[in-house]
Amino acid sequence: MREAGINFEVIISGAIEHDGSGNSVAETVVINAREKAESVAAGPKGPVVIGADTLVVHDGVIIGKPCDEKAARELLDKFTGTDVEVYTGLCVIDTETGKRAEGSERSDIQVASVSQEEADRFFALMSPYDKAGGFSIEGVGSLLFDDIRGSYFNILGLPMMKLRELFKKIDLELLDFISNNRRESP
Repeated sequence: MREAGINFEVIISGAIEHDGSGNSVAETVVINAREKAESVAAGPKGPVVIGADTLVVHDGVIIGKPCDEKAARELLDKFTGTDVEVYTGLCVIDTETGKRAEGSERSDIQVASVSQEEADRFFALMSPYDKAGGFSIEGVGSLLFDDIRGSYFNILGLPMMKLRELFKKIDLELLDFISNNRRESP
């Protein structure tokens, strides 16, 4: 959102995330996004609250954030040469009108095959512990991924076209939230 010129404030919701029991992954990320947005919307806030949640799936199993380097290395070993699914759920609440919209986005990404030596070098250069699935497509992580199917921005963490679609569903235009002092590069 910052790159698009949209001012925002990150507020930690404190909502408890659901693990997906009894729901599809797409339903789970939407439930989590809704609970985060509702929690923030109940307190002091701006005109629009956006809740978001991302989960990574590999071979039908939801993959969380790795707790340490050993877990992150195991994930990379498991992912190497395979496809990973990235799901993001969004819930947008217009706090002035009470209107809300929610939905999810899915992207698939192929993970490159990497040797143990290459994995060692990647781990020396990146911090995979705060990301669902233990990876980021940015920076050094961009050398690990190929053949993206779906939204690149979803893999980054916020599918902007889906967000704009949800804003429109509640009669808002995301373009209206772009700062007036933003200038595009020539």
